[in-house]
Amino acid sequence: MKRVLNLEKLRTFGLALIIVGIAAALFGRVRSGSLLLAIGTGSYAYSRYLILGMKRRIELFLPLLIAGTLFIVSLALPHAG
Repeated sequence: MKRVLNLEKLRTFGLALIIVGIAAALFGRVRSGSLLLAIGTGSYAYSRYLILGMKRRIELFLPLLIAGTLFIVSLALPHAG
């Protein structure tokens, strides 16, 4: 039971990072926003995978791959704030 509560907190933290990342990107902080969005998406996908107990690994790997790609692209942005 305690593990589920910790995963729910991780899921909520991921959603908060996604919202803050989108807001930061809208106000001109593209690099910071995309980094927050990548970290939030990764934590949300991982916690959701563990909470629901899905058995298909593609439901974990595909969102993590997309989040990782966004993370790398955001680091490669030239002169982004």
